[in-house]
Amino acid sequence: MLTLLPRLFQRAPALDPESRAWIQAVFDWSEAQPQWRRMLEHADLVCPTAAHFPGRADNAPEMAQLVFDRVLAHAGLADSPFRLAHAGALMDQPIAWDTLATPVAEAVPATGTVRIPYDPQLVPHSEALIAHFAREIALRLLPTAERPAPAAEDNTPHIAELLAVQLGFGIMLANTAFHVRVNQCGACKGPSAEREAALSRDDLAYALALFCRHKGIPPGRARSHLNAPLRAAFRHAVRDVARNKRTGASGAA
Repeated sequence: MLTLLPRLFQRAPALDPESRAWIQAVFDWSEAQPQWRRMLEHADLVCPTAAHFPGRADNAPEMAQLVFDRVLAHAGLADSPFRLAHAGALMDQPIAWDTLATPVAEAVPATGTVRIPYDPQLVPHSEALIAHFAREIALRLLPTAERPAPAAEDNTPHIAELLAVQLGFGIMLANTAFHVRVNQCGACKGPSAEREAALSRDDLAYALALFCRHKGIPPGRARSHLNAPLRAAFRHAVRDVARNKRTGASGAA
């Protein structure tokens, strides 16, 4: 498994050349998949705002459904077979999609639906819930790729998160790139929930900067919605991506 860890006690770039090159390679691989081309071409930066996630609900299942439907719409998958599994658990294994290498808009699995589980404890934590849905949807898209991703062995969750960034959800993924524990503390034994994260904050800050560069999105649009501890890493990542594009060496230091 690739080790994607920031170097300590140094200025940007925070990621080593191998990690930066691999993230770029996964982006290039995703964009080369014909069945995803339309989704990725139309992807835009999704923000954790009422404009992008309008509406309120009276209970947790209805609120989860609202968020899930908006995630699908932003990903260009509103007409897909993905459905929310309200009784599911966050750590359930992904359900393989039967129609491999078939355009999403034209694919209907034999079962008719692809269920996405979630933990109701995450519903009050909207960014973690959005990130979870984006990642789980991306996981179920991966089997439809025509070719394996670069360094795919043992890195499926990492690749899914990078695909979710390319679908526009990088802000929420970066802001919640840690295990979010709900209703749990050192002195109590209450129920807990976690958003499973594969990539680090620095990994996702770099991927988000790369997405903004590819899409011509002003970095300030993303930076204003990032948690304060992430803004410096994102600013460094933006500079690093720009420098690599100028030199034509995405993995160079």
